[in-house]
Amino acid sequence: MAQESKISENAKKSQACMHKGSGFAVSNAQWYIAECKPTRERTVRAMLEKVGYEVYVASQKEKHRYKSRNTRTVEHVILPGKIFVHTERANLVDIMTSFPSVHRFQINRAAAPDEFGNKPFAFVPVAEMERLMTLLEKSESPVAVTDVKLKLDQEVKIINGPLAGFKGRFYREGSATYIVIKVSMGRKHYVYTEVSSDDIQF
Repeated sequence: MAQESKISENAKKSQACMHKGSGFAVSNAQWYIAECKPTRERTVRAMLEKVGYEVYVASQKEKHRYKSRNTRTVEHVILPGKIFVHTERANLVDIMTSFPSVHRFQINRAAAPDEFGNKPFAFVPVAEMERLMTLLEKSESPVAVTDVKLKLDQEVKIINGPLAGFKGRFYREGSATYIVIKVSMGRKHYVYTEVSSDDIQF
């Protein structure tokens, strides 16, 4: 069996048209959702980035303190087994063929099938990806995700702290208050983090 580090000839040929950089000049590039074995997200990211793909793992940097009083920054993945690949649809089969660690790309099961009965691949709109990245990068509280529908209140704006200017929907559970964004990944997921009610502008 060919090793994952050996890229197929088709993959080599496709590198010329592969999405690189910001990708805004590539009109048909989308953020597709690849599935891999949980705990392998960062390894797969490194392999794909090595050949020029833009890849994102939904994760937060956390500082862990150990009994020795040493601290270490770790990357906590909030969507185990999922990585986002910004590329053109034509490259998806090549990726799955060349990298066995990529099991599949998610299908949009809510969409209508094409003339052959196949449903399209799911992708996350660029604006939603940018909001997800901002929330994960700047939130000082743990960020969590659920596909259970939340009963959301009105849109709010964060006015203090690292997330100042960030907008989302308000959600309350008990005495805790949260800001929530929706991320479409075949079906809607709710990504949320706890914030102080004093930092919210209704």
